[in-house]
Amino acid sequence: MAPLDSNESIPDAVQKPSSDNRRSSAGRHSTFQWAPYLFLLPTLGIMFLFSVFPMLYGFWMSVQAFDVIRGTATFVGLGNYLKLLHDPQFGLSVLNTAWYTLSVVPLIVAGSIAIAVFLRESRPARLLARVGFYIPFVLSPVVVATSWKWLLNEDLGVIDGFLKWVGVSTIPWLTDDFSARVCVVLITVWNLLGFYMLMVLAGLSQISAELYEAARIEGATGWQRFWRITLPMLRPTILLVVILATIHATQAFEMILLLTAGGPGDATRLVVQNMYQSAFGRLQPGYGVAQAVVLLPVILLVAWFQMRLFKQEGII
Repeated sequence: MAPLDSNESIPDAVQKPSSDNRRSSAGRHSTFQWAPYLFLLPTLGIMFLFSVFPMLYGFWMSVQAFDVIRGTATFVGLGNYLKLLHDPQFGLSVLNTAWYTLSVVPLIVAGSIAIAVFLRESRPARLLARVGFYIPFVLSPVVVATSWKWLLNEDLGVIDGFLKWVGVSTIPWLTDDFSARVCVVLITVWNLLGFYMLMVLAGLSQISAELYEAARIEGATGWQRFWRITLPMLRPTILLVVILATIHATQAFEMILLLTAGGPGDATRLVVQNMYQSAFGRLQPGYGVAQAVVLLPVILLVAWFQMRLFKQEGII
């Protein structure tokens, strides 16, 4: 095929598109640019309705003082927030939430790892044991709290009844400050342990058996294999368990409300229950929401720390 002469011109139809073609192409590009946002509108609308709007409404409520009887609201500015600084119950509920979380999370982590490793090494009745440990988690918190409250009852409870039968004095399980705190922590751990045990089992299944076999050949003991292989390889799973268990602990409400109602006194009153009592018990919804708003920066800080750890571990 002969090359084109430099003086020959390309036909106009080929050299430049017609104005009609340009307009239709521009129209297609314009439609393509807006189409994704149009498809997202329903989802964005639902997110705004159920996430953004309640949050904005909560901020508005936190600067109001409500008269529930008359159905009126009065703007008080930072009054509700300043009230928190002088409220001993709020400060105590924060401290209670801190000790509760610091007690529950380590027990869940240690217990879930111990049970998962035991079930992995012990083959007989493995499936039955997994189901047995998981059953408490699928039970309703109302069922769990009611059952344990009956078992720990000083007069009619099975546990104190057994102590009386063997000649031992009864224990005020839920009416003494220290014993009530211990019971609340242990019952929470018993309730959640099965869920986190399955997570650790899933993490263990990702560890190659060849690593353990090589360690056995080198003469490593079971304890050495646990410290040198199992724990390092489980680090991402353990991190996830810590974060989820912390969320569970800081959101604890129904079980403690039914077990002790925050008592005796305020020994087991946590932040969420204090919000509930402020909003619905003392009919101060603005003050209750203000407590949640104050805790929002703490939650965001924990979320940021969580994302940073996940990135370091290569999880995300």
